[in-house]
Amino acid sequence: MVKSNRIDWVSTSWIMTAAFLCYTGMYAVRKSFLAGQYVDLGLGFDINPKTAMVISQVLGYMLSKFLGIKIISEMSPTKRTQWLIALVSFGLAMLAAFAVLPPNFKIIALFLNGLPLGIVFGAVMSYLEGRRNTELLAAALSATFIFSTGLVKTVGVILLQKYNVDEYHMPFVTGLLFFPFFILAVWMLKKSKKPNALDVAERSKRVPMNRKKRKKFLLENGWGFSGLVIIYILLTIIRDFRDNFVVEFWAELGYAQEPSLITISEIPVAIIVLLITALGILIRNNALAFNTGMLFTGLGAIVILLATSFFKQNLISPMVWMISSGIGIYLPYILFHCLLFERLIALLQYKGNVGFLFYTADALGYLGSVTVLLVKEIFNYNNSWVDFFIDLNIQTASAILLIVCATVWYFNRKSQRKANWENAQLQY
Repeated sequence: MVKSNRIDWVSTSWIMTAAFLCYTGMYAVRKSFLAGQYVDLGLGFDINPKTAMVISQVLGYMLSKFLGIKIISEMSPTKRTQWLIALVSFGLAMLAAFAVLPPNFKIIALFLNGLPLGIVFGAVMSYLEGRRNTELLAAALSATFIFSTGLVKTVGVILLQKYNVDEYHMPFVTGLLFFPFFILAVWMLKKSKKPNALDVAERSKRVPMNRKKRKKFLLENGWGFSGLVIIYILLTIIRDFRDNFVVEFWAELGYAQEPSLITISEIPVAIIVLLITALGILIRNNALAFNTGMLFTGLGAIVILLATSFFKQNLISPMVWMISSGIGIYLPYILFHCLLFERLIALLQYKGNVGFLFYTADALGYLGSVTVLLVKEIFNYNNSWVDFFIDLNIQTASAILLIVCATVWYFNRKSQRKANWENAQLQY
């Protein structure tokens, strides 16, 4: 028995490390350009250059999410390694193009950089889902959303300030530094163990979902799933805005020369959020786990509202606000990746995969993120990045609270009806 437990522990640690390194490598290719500000980039349009670059890349990333609804839900396990290496290599090549192309073409290079990278998450997650310890494994993957995004931007700022790397070459250099770790991680994922019989019994078998199966899932669970998707869209909007413009936030708050704060402020967020989400493996009952995840989603929205209101009234410092609001944003966002979609599939005992759920929500989430950026520019919102983020936090968190209540009611009612029907069949 001891030997068996040790093998499980080693296997779990192996997969967690691989997932973390793999997605960190992807983030270095996707997020490193955000360390620059590109104020000298003449595009010939009345739009902030950094905003134009973010919109261009997110459009490509968003499109890949829509493509991923089909690609990931139908992807064969034997093709995952090739997909991962090809996707990230192409994204890195587009950063090389970004470094040397004229200004207007740099925008196109970033669009092409984002185009393949949105599919990476689903390919990595397919190694982790459907296991009794999926929450723990997915927590390691989700750590990259918080910690690694700050890490790669910190590396980018250090390359700019300490090593005088050109602002337009910095993203490629940063991505290249992390690329060997990415290749190592892909190899580790390929060698990782598959879910065993106990995993399948507790979490349901995970299989590709063709168009017919996807349509069937939506017909049977459309209203509740729509509620989850809307919550996820709102979380993506505030999370993405915070992530894309964190350098500008700290600059406006008077900390432009302290790039380490970008990473330092995310460390407590990562630790608190990931400890909470990883504890999901202790809840064996899928209905209880799902409801607990939704409870914490609502609590996250309350934390965002309180922290932002206190900061607006100068009752807390910028660091406390960034950490507190970060916890409120990332806790429910990570719960969707680690627990909510995973346990929903298990709760419904649906033979499919979380890839379809993720990519439907993700695609629409990034569409919402791009829409907010465009609205900000079109309506010429002239207040600071921090002021805009304050307003965004309050409005989205309020909406999330309302939708959480409705969605929990829907799925609990559906689950109770199913249980009553099964009991009636047994008595009959």
